[in-house]
Amino acid sequence: MNTQTRPSLWKYFILCLTKNYCSFSGTAPRREFWGFYLFLYLFSLVFGIAGAVFFAMSLPWGELAGVHDQAQIQAMFAPHITSFILAVQIIMMAFYLPIWGVTIRRLRDAGFSTAWGYGYIALGIIGLLNWAVMDRFHYEGGPVTQFLGIISSACWLLLIILACFPSRPAVEDTPE
Repeated sequence: MNTQTRPSLWKYFILCLTKNYCSFSGTAPRREFWGFYLFLYLFSLVFGIAGAVFFAMSLPWGELAGVHDQAQIQAMFAPHITSFILAVQIIMMAFYLPIWGVTIRRLRDAGFSTAWGYGYIALGIIGLLNWAVMDRFHYEGGPVTQFLGIISSACWLLLIILACFPSRPAVEDTPE
């Protein structure tokens, strides 16, 4: 493909958020996959830093200065942390479908089963449920949480490796 006609990484990012927002069919070349993830992580970094600054500005620093009890400090932080996490999750919900779509299309383009991508989606849902249960019942964590973290990290690493494979050649329709 000629480099003049090939879309830029930014155009692939915009394409994933517009035309291919919820597209799980077809294929995604490496350039589309990595362009989407590059700008997604750059925006996540910028908005994460901005969110941390706003979070720090919203804390009652005057009240915190005189408090030495850990339980009181946690009680003062809890509403701020909860609202910050909720805001991040609401914003990220807009990106979940494009993330899954470009991942599934990239795996298909590289010639791998899309079950790898759906397995990663299932792991994400299990991790979310694990976090919700831990938060609801004030569970401190333990071997199950560590195991899920290791499995999730290993699956993400495997998906990155699979996404690095080149596109498989198009199969020509041959008459029988």
